[in-house]
Amino acid sequence: GRPSSSCSLKYTKNEVFLDVIESVNLLAGASGNVLRSEIVGAIKMRVYLSGMPELRLGLNDKVLFESTGRGKSKSVELEDVKFHQCVRLSRFDNDRTISFIPPDGEFELMSYRLTTHVRSI
Repeated sequence: GRPSSSCSLKYTKNEVFLDVIESVNLLAGASGNVLRSEIVGAIKMRVYLSGMPELRLGLNDKVLFESTGRGKSKSVELEDVKFHQCVRLSRFDNDRTISFIPPDGEFELMSYRLTTHVRSI
């Protein structure tokens, strides 16, 4: 993580890299019908920012769509969500915004699982 004196951390080039890594687990019957499917994912970041800026990331998950009255839009329902310790959980609980002051370098912002309905093969 960032040392306590990281306010003085300076980069000549401020950069943020965000990778979404997902794997699909699928169980199919002998006739090709899908019995169970899920996606396991993680958001990994590499952050090189001067100072200690607060970053915000929004998701198009089910709760957000329902609260804005767009329930018929495509949405996903995340399960088993785990956040890095830098995430302000109270903000996520309020409006589903992932708000955080990132540690310097590489870290996993969050991991999740979602059960999805996949069409038959």
